[in-house]
Amino acid sequence: MGNVVALPRHSRASREQAEQVRQFVLDLDMPEEARAYLDNALYRICETPGPRWLFVMINPQQFRFVTKAIQGLQKPGTVLLVWTSAITYIRMDTGEIMASREQIAADAGVVPDEVSRSMGELTKIGAIVRQRRGRRMAYFVNPNVGWNGGEGARQEAAKEAPQLRLV
Repeated sequence: MGNVVALPRHSRASREQAEQVRQFVLDLDMPEEARAYLDNALYRICETPGPRWLFVMINPQQFRFVTKAIQGLQKPGTVLLVWTSAITYIRMDTGEIMASREQIAADAGVVPDEVSRSMGELTKIGAIVRQRRGRRMAYFVNPNVGWNGGEGARQEAAKEAPQLRLV
């Protein structure tokens, strides 16, 4: 068995501690979903050094398709605001949107209920992929539309991603 790493009592962990825990988790034979859940929890408690630039790769053709599909929805302006806010919270190499409904609502200038409705619309057209994690829902940007991270990880994620569709 690997080395046991004690996390500090405070709510933050150093990158080195998180990396040790990640390595330990990789050595365990556990379902991919459980591993992803633990990895996301570690990501949230790690100390991050100040503001950083996030580079999101966009497939221009697919992004234009999403924009056109949004134009055909009931409240296209609101959905577009939510979409552009949400895509700025993409987690590297998973595509998960690492923001709460309230954060996205504040950024988009809408109420949280509109974020939920818009995310549902974006899921219907395939721009967003929803995944249940226990009692909560996790949202991911379709890796065929946008990605933050390596191309190999994007290609792997894209194998299971839905095709975009007009509603």
